[in-house]
Amino acid sequence: MGFDHDTQVSRRLGASKSRAGCKTCKIRRVKCDEIKPCCRRCSSTGRHCQYEGARYPAAPSTPSPTGLILSRNLSQSPNSGQRERRAFEYYFQHAAHYLSGGLGVNFWTLVVPQICRSEPAVWDAMIAISALYEYPDQCLDFHFLRKQYDQTQSMNRNSREALNWYSRSMSSVRSQIERGNADPYISLISCVLFICIETIQGRVEEALQLYRQGVQLILDLRVQVALDRVSVSKAALLEHTLIPLFLRLGNVSLTVSGTQPSELYRTTEKKVSSSFSSVDSARAAIVLLSAEAMIFEGESTIYLRSVDGDHAISADMIEKKKSLSGRLSRWLVGYTSLCDRLRTKYAIPTATEPILLAYHASASIVVTGCLTQLQTVYDVHSADFSLIIEQTSLTLNASAGPGGSQPPFTFEMGTGIPLAVTVMKCRDPVLRRKALALLKKAPPVQGFFKCTPVALLAENLMKLEEGYSLDSKKAAQSSLLNISPGSNQFASLAVSQHEVTPNNSPCIPEEARISGYAIFKPRNGLLPGIKEEHITRWGRSSDHLFLQFTRNRFDKASVTWKSYSECVPLG
Repeated sequence: MGFDHDTQVSRRLGASKSRAGCKTCKIRRVKCDEIKPCCRRCSSTGRHCQYEGARYPAAPSTPSPTGLILSRNLSQSPNSGQRERRAFEYYFQHAAHYLSGGLGVNFWTLVVPQICRSEPAVWDAMIAISALYEYPDQCLDFHFLRKQYDQTQSMNRNSREALNWYSRSMSSVRSQIERGNADPYISLISCVLFICIETIQGRVEEALQLYRQGVQLILDLRVQVALDRVSVSKAALLEHTLIPLFLRLGNVSLTVSGTQPSELYRTTEKKVSSSFSSVDSARAAIVLLSAEAMIFEGESTIYLRSVDGDHAISADMIEKKKSLSGRLSRWLVGYTSLCDRLRTKYAIPTATEPILLAYHASASIVVTGCLTQLQTVYDVHSADFSLIIEQTSLTLNASAGPGGSQPPFTFEMGTGIPLAVTVMKCRDPVLRRKALALLKKAPPVQGFFKCTPVALLAENLMKLEEGYSLDSKKAAQSSLLNISPGSNQFASLAVSQHEVTPNNSPCIPEEARISGYAIFKPRNGLLPGIKEEHITRWGRSSDHLFLQFTRNRFDKASVTWKSYSECVPLG
């Protein structure tokens, strides 16, 4: 797909050549919309637009959206105005398409550019996103390991200017709210842009707070729609664009520790049809199914603790798992049928089909592991792990720029979650390393999901498991976890005396497999299964970060598997 968005637009339009178009478009051999005095293509790319025989500019009968945007009053400083113009051009040509990750493009390429013509707050937020996207300065730690120093001390001019535009946008929205004349739809769209600005910087906690505010706005607007106090066009924008976008964001937010499903998810219909009329309807269904799988996984973990294992599971919980598996199967049947129908007419966008199939496979894998204590249950999903690797590779190839580089950020559901599921739950050494390589290659920030720290943690968990499978428990607790003070947070997990490679890696037995990991500080309280002696044996302070995880051990006396917790310091 690449970063040449203008080429993508011209290829997608596929219209006939224009004989009355401008000279510039004729030279470039692209379709001209013939808007005068400056056509949309030229104005959006900063090119000089000239028509045959034109002695003076003619008044356009239909204003160009891009031309109107660029002709709006910019900042007083000529240099500032020029930088705003350039930021918009970069947004329109590059950032807008890749923010969506190939999904939900219309919000970024149509809705935002259209509204920013009349709403200064949207304009300022949009150009702030553009500048941060072009010159990213991202915090790639987990949100609780975020940089503590004052970022303003190390910001370059582009970052400072972007945050000034962001501040100006927030002030504008706040001022409208205080005056009581804020349009709730503009506030909601601004909220989406503010979430984007925070997540592109890796500021997950701030973004989640904004997300919750946005959900409340949506719930309030739904009441207004039910009372017929909202226009048909705005109601359609809410239901068909903004709510699906927030549901997709909510899906990704569930990967953040401690985040609960939003009220928006609870009030959304979750029936799954075996027939879809469009890719959008199939996408909406898999978003909800994927979220439901993650929620059920959390419920199952708590439930297993309460019944002391997987040998006393209630019929209700078993039926819930069966129902979810059945809906996932129906989704795949319906989506396969849709794709077969669409292929007879035209090609499905390259980046759309793979990511949906990857999320389906990922959700199916997650559901399989629910209500069971054993990690070996995932071994039946070898084909799904392979599919995720194959489909995410297609998605990443489609988003690659010159030299294979990936965009620094995608706002929506990306390849990160399916790949993380694969690295964590697949024990085939070759497939696992392929998934890990793709996770490291993927855009580092994907909405609320950060690929970089997850890949680093997953790699160390993989090496721990492989170390446990090679050595005895005693060796694993001593030489395998030889923590060296002052080392990198995750690199400190020295995993084995042996170099484990895909060729010599054994089939990892159940007792060597890790599940239920968490990162914590003892001063904030000990996690279930962790005792004070587990902490003191490492000689670390209560403010130090620890990795907690569980493994299963076969108890011969009861002839059952028992899980037990361990922890190691990070750094």
